[in-house]
Amino acid sequence: MNRGTVMALHKRSAVVLTPDGQFVRVKRQAQFAVGDEISDFPMERAVPRIRRRLLQSGALVSMVMVVLIGFLVFRTPPVVAYVTMDINPSIELGLDAKTKVRELRAVNEDAEALIAGLKYRGRDLETVMNELAGRLIAKHVLTMDDPEIMIASVPVKAIEKQWENNVTVKMTEILNEATKREQPEQIGELEVMTVSVPAEVREEANKNGVSSGKMAFWMESESQGHKVSLETLKTKSLKEIAASWGGVNKVMGKYGQKQSAKENKNPGKDRDEVGKKNDNGKKNNNGKKETDDKSKKELNQKDDKRHGTDNRWKKNDEDDDNDDEDSDGEDKRDNDKKDKDKEIGKEHRKGQRNEQDKEDSRKRQEDNKQNDRHKNDERKDSKVEGDRGRR
Repeated sequence: MNRGTVMALHKRSAVVLTPDGQFVRVKRQAQFAVGDEISDFPMERAVPRIRRRLLQSGALVSMVMVVLIGFLVFRTPPVVAYVTMDINPSIELGLDAKTKVRELRAVNEDAEALIAGLKYRGRDLETVMNELAGRLIAKHVLTMDDPEIMIASVPVKAIEKQWENNVTVKMTEILNEATKREQPEQIGELEVMTVSVPAEVREEANKNGVSSGKMAFWMESESQGHKVSLETLKTKSLKEIAASWGGVNKVMGKYGQKQSAKENKNPGKDRDEVGKKNDNGKKNNNGKKETDDKSKKELNQKDDKRHGTDNRWKKNDEDDDNDDEDSDGEDKRDNDKKDKDKEIGKEHRKGQRNEQDKEDSRKRQEDNKQNDRHKNDERKDSKVEGDRGRR
């Protein structure tokens, strides 16, 4: 008894795959459909081997094309920046270039329940932030009574400063709108501090189990002489920690001024370096690597040593000023050396000209003496001839 599976249908025939792997052509019946198993069919002739190979190759090419198209269509765009939001809980969002959320992470234990079950992957930042704001309000965490919040952006790819500003402004607007809907009788807005921090700060924050914003706050607090342990930073909100120092905005205001001054001094430089570093992988120059290693080494010291150290940021600023002064001094020395070389060259050329003038004068004097000797000889010869003539 013949048995097989219908693989293709033509106008008057069908191609059937038999259990022993042969493709055979049979007369088409009205009830035939691709994928049907049929039996008791008369075989007309086998499909030629070359054609069978072509069919197999075509099927393989089709599968490869489907896989490639699927990869290109459905591949996940890379994260270009991370944004942390500190209210206590602290959360971190990874955004792509179109501000779609690709990553969502609970930085501390309080945030784990906040983001549990939240669908975020590939959704717009606005949509995800609205859901987060709703959950924060439901837990009575986001209120006008506790208005101090910090949002820190960390670019990990080359992005524009305006892109960061747009993201942080949008997040701030969503938090304010959600709070006003819940507490319409309240007047005013939340105090939201927004900062941009380098990727190295985020790396150190991850090592210590805190957000990028809290790590930047801790570093700036220490530079201003405030002492706080990392354990306190993990367990308390920034508002509680900075209450006796004048508030979060007062502490971080100087950080913002430093960042603005740095941006004005070297506009776009840091962002270009971030892009090169991440796009080229591990291709870093030795100077950059030494700087990063030095920064990490300082940040990895123990808390008691950190509390006893001098103001690192102030020291870095002083080092930068010293570098500028050294650079100016070197430039001045180079210019002085060039001027001195020019003077020496002038004196040398002048000496050469004087020597040449002396040599020319000596030659002229010798020529004049020789001419005088010739003239005297001529006069003597003329006088002798005259005397002979008179005799």
